[in-house]
Amino acid sequence: MIDSENKLLNLVQKVLEELKVLRQEFKAQNAALATAKNEIRELKISHKSFEKIMLQISGSVEYIQDKVGSQPSIVTTPALHEVVETLEVKMKSYAEATKSAHISFCQEQEIEKANQFARMKNVRISSLPESENVVTKFLTETLDVPNPDLAHAYRIGNKGTQPRAIIVKFVDQPQRDVALANKAILKGRRIWLDPDLTPLQVEARRKELAKVKEAQDAVFVAYLRDSQAIITKRRRQSST
Repeated sequence: MIDSENKLLNLVQKVLEELKVLRQEFKAQNAALATAKNEIRELKISHKSFEKIMLQISGSVEYIQDKVGSQPSIVTTPALHEVVETLEVKMKSYAEATKSAHISFCQEQEIEKANQFARMKNVRISSLPESENVVTKFLTETLDVPNPDLAHAYRIGNKGTQPRAIIVKFVDQPQRDVALANKAILKGRRIWLDPDLTPLQVEARRKELAKVKEAQDAVFVAYLRDSQAIITKRRRQSST
């Protein structure tokens, strides 16, 4: 009798230890998925990188499921058997959630790509006075874009005391690139010309600009190129 009780206690202890390990592994996979989602939002990882992360997570889930699946054969009490089965259901649910997150990511990536492609020939002009033919005149006389061929140009936002921003779509991307290449002409004019970015691109650019400012505050040479922070190891020369 005592021997049987000791065996049962040992079995309970073993199962509890296994459950503790499984909970830790489950928590680690949740953290990995959360990190992946944050990196996706920041546009810091590519589609292939995410695929790799999902495969790693799926592999870990399968390992945990196999581990849990082996428990019922050694569990001799209904209560412990129920605990293991509950954990196995949770693992399967997590595997489904992982797959769903992967599908959602792929769909969001396709939408984002289409959105970016639709804006490739666009520029955004801010603080340009509201008057007729102002866009063509601005592009020709100020930005030195010869004979600008525009698909359309329209104001965005509600009309107020300040001029609304304008979205300009060129027929050909080379003309759009000329306009952006000449934007340095606008320095000091309080008129701004920028690529027409998606909300995700705007957020990513904002974070890259913060990196540039932080590096410049530390007296490093830093600047933004194609919405990416470029930080060199050289320190700026003091003006004194």
